[in-house]
Amino acid sequence: MRTRTGGAVLLLVLTGATATACGDGDPLAPATASQTDAVIPFGDRVPALTNGEQSRLDRVERRLVDECLADRGVDVEPLHLPSPPAAADETPAWNPYGLLTEDFAAKEGYGITGPVLRGEPSSGTEPARDVGEDEETFEKALTGTEEHRKTVRLPTGESFTVNTDGCQFRAGEKLYGEDWDRLMYTYQFLANRVVEDVERTDGVKRARKRWASCMADAGHSVSGGSAAAELVGKRTDAAKARAGEGDGRALRSAAEYELAVARDDARCQRESELWEAVSAAQRTVEQPVAGKYRKQLAGYAGALERAKRRL
Repeated sequence: MRTRTGGAVLLLVLTGATATACGDGDPLAPATASQTDAVIPFGDRVPALTNGEQSRLDRVERRLVDECLADRGVDVEPLHLPSPPAAADETPAWNPYGLLTEDFAAKEGYGITGPVLRGEPSSGTEPARDVGEDEETFEKALTGTEEHRKTVRLPTGESFTVNTDGCQFRAGEKLYGEDWDRLMYTYQFLANRVVEDVERTDGVKRARKRWASCMADAGHSVSGGSAAAELVGKRTDAAKARAGEGDGRALRSAAEYELAVARDDARCQRESELWEAVSAAQRTVEQPVAGKYRKQLAGYAGALERAKRRL
């Protein structure tokens, strides 16, 4: 029997916000920044993670999960996640404002079609694996049982529920340290709140409007910060389907489209001073939050640093 196990195998009940993979970067202008410098909440307090680092941490965590399963006598095929491509260390693990440098745009676009053309495995899905005939035993060992379920209240007011006897939970604490889930979700809720408040500021709204006008002049009708990349993603998905039907030119055409849109996007961000507007707004918005939750942010940063030393 084969099944798939996704990354969110903890039993989580989250209220008030959505969980998002997070990273870090300094608020630099695009003239001096690399793509990994994309503006991230609390970037002066938490370590920067690239997509490559996040992928390698995920691989370590999966190995710890498999070791835990083996210790419990669960006979399961080990989960071998692919190594991240070289370009993964040129992008941030989280880019909440969709910021894009002109250098990266000219080389990789948004990083959507290039990996497909190069035959690189998708980082968004885990490979199928054989979990044996007793799938119920595997799931209980992986995600834990109701007898060991607890609800954790975050200092931000939200809560999540987790089974503390599951191998996924145990692996997370072994890699990142005790109380990892509380620290991680506290950071994510705070970071999401900051991003929402930044996008509502007048300065960022004006910059977004200038950016959208610039993109329209370049022939791209977009309304939001991620809309351009979403257009590319849809075209790439359609091209992958056509390539599977024998249309070898479809992906190359999608790649050319992506590069053209991304170059205009990055240029319009520079001309509209979007990076500067986001950086200035975030410094103002996050300051009182960082002060109030200084201890939690420091704990989250320390957990990431400890985990990175295992890479």
